[in-house]
Amino acid sequence: MKTQIQELEPNKVALLVEVGKDKVAEAYNSFFQRAARSVKIPGFRQGKAPRPVLAKFIGPEAVKSQIEEELLETVYPQAVREAKLEPVSPYVVEESNLKEGEPFTFKAVFEIKPKIGDIAYTGHHVQVQQAIVDEESVQKVLGQLREQFSKTQPLEAGELQVNDYFLANIQATIDGQVEPELTEEKGYHKMVDENRMLVPLKGLKIGESRSYQYTFDHESEKDSKFAGKKVDFQVTLERISRPMVPELTDEFAKEVGEYQSLDDLKAKIRADLEKRARSDAEERGFDQVLEKVAEKLEIKVPESMIQRTIDFFVQRIDRRWRQFGTNIEEYLKKSHKDMKEFRESFREKAIHQTKVMLIIDTIGDREKVEVTEADYRAEIEQRAKDYNVPVEKLLGSVTGTEMESDIRHAIRNRKIREFLLKNNEVHYDMVKEAELNKGEASGDAGSDRN
Repeated sequence: MKTQIQELEPNKVALLVEVGKDKVAEAYNSFFQRAARSVKIPGFRQGKAPRPVLAKFIGPEAVKSQIEEELLETVYPQAVREAKLEPVSPYVVEESNLKEGEPFTFKAVFEIKPKIGDIAYTGHHVQVQQAIVDEESVQKVLGQLREQFSKTQPLEAGELQVNDYFLANIQATIDGQVEPELTEEKGYHKMVDENRMLVPLKGLKIGESRSYQYTFDHESEKDSKFAGKKVDFQVTLERISRPMVPELTDEFAKEVGEYQSLDDLKAKIRADLEKRARSDAEERGFDQVLEKVAEKLEIKVPESMIQRTIDFFVQRIDRRWRQFGTNIEEYLKKSHKDMKEFRESFREKAIHQTKVMLIIDTIGDREKVEVTEADYRAEIEQRAKDYNVPVEKLLGSVTGTEMESDIRHAIRNRKIREFLLKNNEVHYDMVKEAELNKGEASGDAGSDRN
């Protein structure tokens, strides 16, 4: 096989390939042998029709098209490997010449992974925030655990309060017409301040009814199908169940897990919070170092890579919106936009994100970061422990699948992160959780310190 590369534009090439006539002869022979066994031609026994008869019966163009497709399927990957190219887009055959008894030539055009020159990815100075873990942080988690382990108790009488569960008959109308999506004959809900639509029911007693009008005008409701609409509610409260929160005692700690005392539980909570705070801060440090590298890098990102990153953004947004009862199609209809315009709004972000991904990959290659079988096994064992499943069962279900590739990719990225954090100076500013990200959002953090 002979190959020749033509550079058409940055990150786009034409690969000229010539396949020897022996390989072409093999392809023709294989095709007609299979055709003879599968094609039934009147007047001939199965498998006994001569090649010229088969070719005429199938059609010369169909024969050529099928053989060319089969040759490309096997030859193209081999040609790419021999040419040491990294395609990032499907190939398009712009020219091809296939004749029996002659070499097969074709021209495949595709985008390739950009080549990144010298980049400085060590010796940077960045500044990021790390959340302080204090007694308030621990008490917050303890409060969540108390709520998680609480038991609800039906009330004989009483007023609806925050965190109560309640059963109610809810009728919703818009301009006098019943709105079925908001109407519930036996609606079971939890009274939380985040559910703004039901907050006006606070203080309602069992058996009482209340009428009120609610306007869907909050920022969190802008993507709802009811955004901007006024809805009239008529609600009758039928039942209240109140969570009975357990006291913070040694017995409670034992119920939560394998802890001997409340102090043991608090110590574990603090250790977990500190580990998470450090990990989150290191991730911010990692991002800031990558930003430093990206600032100095000028490359043209292939369009196919940009579009794949946009695909990821759009799919993630659609999944999130569907959790709130809407989707991208409804948003586009309401905002009078089309999908092309919507996707284009992510272009600059996608270019930057793809650029960062290329930097990470390049650093991994240059530092020879590898994922060993021991690394992979350790990750599987940890995930099996987290998911509470047998190690071998998890190993068997992911090995050889796309998930294995994702896991190995995540391990490699983690190793690259560790390398960058070790070889760059990251200063951590300790701040209260409520203050977290304020400095970074203002643009003060992440700059070199002189």
